[in-house]
Amino acid sequence: MDEDELRAAFRTATTLRTPPPMESAAALAAGHRAVRRRAARAGAGLTAVLVAATSAAVAWGLRPGEPAVVSAQPMIALSPAATKPARPLDGDGQPQEDATSRSGKHYQQGVKLLSLVAASIPPGWRRATGKTDSGLPLTENQAEADGKGWSYLASAAVTRNGRTGRLLAEVHTPAAGIPDINPCSLADTFWNMHGDCETVTVGAARVGVVVHAWGDERIDQWAAYRYPDGTVVYTAQSRNAVNGDSNLKPLTTLPLTGKQLAALAVDPKFHLG
Repeated sequence: MDEDELRAAFRTATTLRTPPPMESAAALAAGHRAVRRRAARAGAGLTAVLVAATSAAVAWGLRPGEPAVVSAQPMIALSPAATKPARPLDGDGQPQEDATSRSGKHYQQGVKLLSLVAASIPPGWRRATGKTDSGLPLTENQAEADGKGWSYLASAAVTRNGRTGRLLAEVHTPAAGIPDINPCSLADTFWNMHGDCETVTVGAARVGVVVHAWGDERIDQWAAYRYPDGTVVYTAQSRNAVNGDSNLKPLTTLPLTGKQLAALAVDPKFHLG
């Protein structure tokens, strides 16, 4: 082997082959599809975080017209805090942990509603307090944000002759958006329950009163009334003080008649803002 042949062999052994071209267009398209899928999962109101693809040419050996190598950086994950639904401020000025208010003006409306229900217990009956033998409370009050407006619920146990049931009221603010429908259709919106309904007139008001529930033991009778401003009031009574608690004997007679339940629904004291 002469000098020229030796030099040629050396060049052949030390020359790097040009790397095969990468399918950059396919890589970019796949990256964009992944970003769009992640953004869609984030939901309305969340801004998808997009990281632009960066490209770098291969440091050596590119021929004219050969595509550059493209690398796509991964999408930055959203923090758990960013995916939490927005909650109204509670009484301490901090966002509520869930839909239920535990302090502040809305919580106090629930407390007020409980006092109004307790004051509506008819003569001959008394309010039962404390808890059942299994630890369930005999009274409750709640204020809950439903995404549009507020609803307030209060329930008080009533007792007579060693038997215990309950009287309750639920109020929805106008912003809750309960539609202006006929009285019995309005009654059907209470806890998604249905029953034998009749329309009762109290003064100028027409109230839907369900006198017998269909296959639902939570509530025996309830009334529904919608004020012109959109506030909706439900009043209800049950023979059982607490659903599913067998330690207490249920009532044999309900505290109120259907007419009295309707009158309670249109009582201005329950028109809470």
